[in-house]
Amino acid sequence: MPYERLSLFLLGLGLVLGLQSVILVPETAAQGGLVRLEGDGRLGPEADEYRGVSSAYGYEGTPRSVVPEMIELAAVNEDDVAYEPGCGDARIVIAAVQAGAKRGLGVDINPDLAEVCYARVKAAELEEKIEIYWGNALDLDMSEVTAVFLFMGNSFNMVMRPMLWEQLPVGARVVSNDFHMRDWEPDKTVRVETPDHTYVLYLWTITTQIKEKTEER
Repeated sequence: MPYERLSLFLLGLGLVLGLQSVILVPETAAQGGLVRLEGDGRLGPEADEYRGVSSAYGYEGTPRSVVPEMIELAAVNEDDVAYEPGCGDARIVIAAVQAGAKRGLGVDINPDLAEVCYARVKAAELEEKIEIYWGNALDLDMSEVTAVFLFMGNSFNMVMRPMLWEQLPVGARVVSNDFHMRDWEPDKTVRVETPDHTYVLYLWTITTQIKEKTEER
């Protein structure tokens, strides 16, 4: 997924170890206070100290040739609300809405990338359908989300997995580029060849059985 994978890998690892405070997450984000970008798309001065921090790790987005394969695998339709954690430059969430999803949501912990996302959404004239937030991708309420697109790393996937099970409605689909979820067996796996890499896409569906097991815990 378009995002700084190492940055969110560190975020996920920090959550697992109870060390979130060392990941340089904005205080508001750490407390669930996602900041929505609107208007000119510029964040206020509260974002300044976080600019350029995670960009030092590098940014790798989903190749554009792989994007339509992920959208097709998720079978995006007009009833969907698509969510892209670590939205990077918003290419996936934009593609999902252009493919017919009624709404799109994107969250990025990097304020610079969050602004890039919003600028691209505005350029695509989709700001009425797509909401972009700055903050912790784990803080978004996913109760209305029906399609999640991940390119985050195995550790982040495992941090997010119980949240997907608990919050997503039955029938929601999860597509991950290159990273699995251990013993949660995918419904389908697709290999996508590019000149530099073979990407493996995984598809999971939230079922009644998953919801029942989650409620029992």
